Order: sequence, then structure tokens, then C-alpha cells
Amino acid sequence: MKYAFFPGCTMAYRLQFAEKSIRMVVPKFDIDLVDLPFTCCPEPNAVRALSDETWLTFAARNIALAEAEGLNILTACAGCHESLSMAKHELDRKPEKKNKVNSILKDLGLEYKGISTITHVHQLLFDEIGIETISSKVTRPVPIKVVTHTGCHLLRPERVLHVDNAEVPVKLDLLCEALGMEPLDYMDKTMCCGAGVRKTNSVTSYAVLREKMTSMEMVEPDAVVVFCPTCFVTFESGQKVANRIFGTDFKFPVFYYTELLAIAMDIPETDLLLAEHRVKLDLPKRDETKKEAEMDMGDSIASSP
Repeated sequence: MKYAFFPGCTMAYRLQFAEKSIRMVVPKFDIDLVDLPFTCCPEPNAVRALSDETWLTFAARNIALAEAEGLNILTACAGCHESLSMAKHELDRKPEKKNKVNSILKDLGLEYKGISTITHVHQLLFDEIGIETISSKVTRPVPIKVVTHTGCHLLRPERVLHVDNAEVPVKLDLLCEALGMEPLDYMDKTMCCGAGVRKTNSVTSYAVLREKMTSMEMVEPDAVVVFCPTCFVTFESGQKVANRIFGTDFKFPVFYYTELLAIAMDIPETDLLLAEHRVKLDLPKRDETKKEAEMDMGDSIASSP
């Protein structure tokens, strides 16, 4: 199986270690990632507000590139996933807009047909690869307590994105359990990280972040696990700003899920990726987790009839 890989601007420029983790783990499931000359998705809140046609044309060009290669798209960014999915949803239902966009793409030698699908890494892992297969690849469990944040742009609008239940998301928790983690429930689990209003009202943005992280803090997790680069940056860097503004003392390590998956699969050099994190977490050493896994397996065999 092959996918046209769409990491998105934020991941490509600010979270290269997270992108690297995706490129490390996905091939382990016999899936190839193909790089194409994609551009910005584009970011819908800014571009679409100025020109709906420009937003649709940019998105259609990206999808058309994948279609020309006979590939579906794999996204890594929640915002990119929403933008491309929403554009596809609109183009597939409004022929007049599709025709207008294609009249522009014609000059580039491209045509949007609507045949390629848009899949996020979250969906690939949970819906296509599956929990059972992921669990079978774990050789170095990650025994930490975590809180998960799926992110607004993967959950809403649910009628278009179909990633998880927007009100009660559970899939990321189950993916974490597959690696040996203990996901903790907390208030405000589906609340925004605050990034959406930061450019227009930073005070409100950090107030939202404070409320969100205060809810997380109450259950005493070891780390936060996300599937969105923007949420990652907001939690990891934003908590320090919130600390200065509100006098809080947040010190949450933040992980993009595939980083922890790479660790659990004991892929060489994975630990080097964690050096890029601003807030570090001392994970159990490789030998310690392997020994625990072997003991658990021994206990399981001994208790078998």
C-alpha cells in the first residue's frame, strides 16, 4: 500500500522530529509514503476568510497531484486534514465550484476528479491497521500515565471528518493503551487548546489553555499525547507563556502519538527524537521495559491452562 504523504507546514518546519517518527513507523506496517510537491493545505481560517475560491483551488491542486499519481493522501496535521477534507466535501457536492477550480488547474496541467481519499495518521493506525496489529508490534512498552487531546480539527465537523465521536472521543486512548500506557479521563477533554484565537486575542487564547491544562493537571498525568502539530506547539510552548501570565507551574511533556509508537516498537534512534522536546520525560530504559514485557509474558504463559 502507498500513500501520498502530506505532513503540513507546522510539522515540516517546527516538529520535524514528529514527522520523522511517522516516517519511521508507517513503513513497519508495509505502507510506503510518497512525497509530492504539495503546497500549504491552505490554512482555512485565514485564506478562506479572504477568498473561498483561492482556498478551494489550493486544496484541489494538492489533491489533484495525488490523483495524478493514483494515490490517496495521508495527512499528519489535524488542520490540514480538516482543510483538505472540507474542500473535497464541497467540491464533490458543488459542480459549479469544481468546474471553476478545474478551469484554473488546467493551466497547471492538473484536474481535480474527487477520486483520492484523505486519511489522517490517526485513522490509518486505528481504522486501517488496527489495535491488535499495533499491539503485536510492541516490544518495549511505555508504562506511563497520559491525558489525550485529539484536537478540534480532527473531531469537527463530525459529519465530514468521521475520525471519532466528537463528544466522547476514545480512539486515541485505546491507541495509547496498546502501547502500555494508562490514559486518564479528565474534565474539558474535548475543549480547544486555545490556538484558534491566539492571533486575534492572545489573552483569551492563553486563558483557554490555562483552563485546559488545569483540568489535565488535576489527574496528575506523566505526559500529554496529541495527533495535531498545532496543539503540540500550543501545549509545549504555550504552557510557559501561561505560567508567566497566570503564575501557574505547568511542566507537561508533550508527545505526538507516533513518537511513542516508535519507542514502543523499539525502532533504533527513536530516543534521539526526544532530545528535541522542550519539556523532557524520563522514560523507562530499554532494558527495563523489555524485562517487564518478558516477565508479563512469562506470567501469562504460566497461568495458561
